[in-house]
Amino acid sequence: MVEAFLDGLGAWAPLVVFLLAAGESAAFLGLFLPGEATVVLGGVLAGTGRASFGTVAAAAVVGAVIGDSIGYWMGARFGGKLLAHPRLESFARRLDSAEASLATHGWWALVIARFSSFFRAVVPFAAGTSRMPYGRFLVGNVIGGVAWGLLYTRLGYLAGDKYPVVERWIRTGGLVLAGIVTLIVAVVLAARWVSRNRNRIVRRLEPLLDSKPVVTLVGLARRPGWIRSLLLLWPAGLMLTAALWLFAGVLQDLLHVEEFVLFDAPALQYVRDHEIPELVTAARYVVVITSPLVLFAATAVVTLVWSFRRKSWRPITAGLLAMAGQWGLVELTQLLVDRTPPEVPPLVERTDYGFPSLAMSALAAALVIMVWPWFRRSWQTTSLLIGVGGVVLVLAGSFRLVLLLEYPSDILAGAALGTAWALIVAGFLAIRADAPSREAPHSTASPSPRPPPAPGGRR
Repeated sequence: MVEAFLDGLGAWAPLVVFLLAAGESAAFLGLFLPGEATVVLGGVLAGTGRASFGTVAAAAVVGAVIGDSIGYWMGARFGGKLLAHPRLESFARRLDSAEASLATHGWWALVIARFSSFFRAVVPFAAGTSRMPYGRFLVGNVIGGVAWGLLYTRLGYLAGDKYPVVERWIRTGGLVLAGIVTLIVAVVLAARWVSRNRNRIVRRLEPLLDSKPVVTLVGLARRPGWIRSLLLLWPAGLMLTAALWLFAGVLQDLLHVEEFVLFDAPALQYVRDHEIPELVTAARYVVVITSPLVLFAATAVVTLVWSFRRKSWRPITAGLLAMAGQWGLVELTQLLVDRTPPEVPPLVERTDYGFPSLAMSALAAALVIMVWPWFRRSWQTTSLLIGVGGVVLVLAGSFRLVLLLEYPSDILAGAALGTAWALIVAGFLAIRADAPSREAPHSTASPSPRPPPAPGGRR
C-alpha cells in the first residue's frame, strides 16, 4: 500500500510536502496531523529515485518557514480577539505556557518547538500574540525550519524502501522525547523548589549532621561546612551519580559481551555504508580541534589565567588534576580492558585506540572545568550549562563515529569517565574553599575592647 501511494504521489511530492509543512503552523494542522511523516515520505521518494532530494528538502524548509510566518501574522492580527472567546479558554491556557517559554528563552524556544507537533502548531501563533519582535522570531523560525526540514528529509532519503522502520523509529523517538521533556520539567521544578528552600533544608539537616553517631562514623562530618557545601552542590552530585552509573553499565556490557556492546559493530557498519562526504569533512576539523593535546593546553591556559586574576591556586590545580587524573584513569582502564580496535578501517589515522575514548574523556573533563565557575550561580544557569555541555559532547562523539574512529560504547564510556572525575575534582576543591568561610563565624571570637585610658594621663 505504501508503494502504491509513493508511486501515485510522484511529481506532486514537493507540492504536498510544502503545503503540509506550511499548514501545520498556518492552519493548526499540527494539532491533528504531524508533518514529519509527509517530509520523511518525500525523502523516501528522493532515496528511491522518484523525486529530487534538493527539491523535496527545499519544499519542506520553505513550507516550514512560510507556515510559521503565517502563524505569527495570525497571532499578531487575531490572537487577542480569538482568545477572548469563552469557548477558547482551554486553548488560551495552553498558549500561556508557550508565551512564557518564548518570553524566557527567546528565539531558540522556536527551534526546540519545531520538533514537537503540538508546539510547532501553536508557538508561532503565541509569538505573534505576545508581540515578539519579528526579527527575533525570524531567526528561530529559519534555524528551526532548516534543521527540521533537512533532518527528516535526510532520514527518509537514507531509509529508502525501509520507510516503515523509520516510521516506527520516529514514533518511538517521539515517545522517548516526550518522556525526556517530562523528566527535564520535573528536575527543573525540583531544582527551583530546592533553590527556594535551601536554607530550610540545611536547618532541618543540621541536628543530624552534628549528631554524635554521624560525627563518629563519618570523618568528613567533623567539619559540618563540608556537608553543607555538598548539599549546595546537589546538581553536580546527580551528574556524578549518572556518569558513574553510565560508565559502570557500559563496562559491564563490554566485559560480559551483552546489550549495548552488541550494537557497536552494526552501528559502525551502518555509518560506513551511509557515508556523507560533507559530514566527513567537517568531522576531520572537529576531531583535530578536540584532540587531547589541544584540550590539555587550552584547559591549562584558561585555568592559569583564572588563577592569576583571582590570586588563587585552585583554578590551575583543578585544571591540572582533572586533565591528568582522567588521562591516568583512561590509561589504567585501557590496560585492564584490552579491547580490539574496530575492523572497519577509519577515515583518518586512528591513534591511541582503547576503551574508553581518551579524546571524549578529555573533552568532558575540560568542559566541566571550564564551566565550573558559573555552575552554582542559579538553577537556570546550571540547567543551561548542562544542556550546552551535553550537546557539545553528543556532537563531538557523533563526529568521531562518522570517522569510524571508535565504537559507540568507547565514546560513551569516555565521556562518562571524564565527567565523573572532573566533577569529583571540582567539587572537592569547592568544598575545601567553602568550609573555612562557613566555619569562621563559629570559631572567631570577638576581641575584647581595650580599657579606656585613665583620666589624668598615666595609670
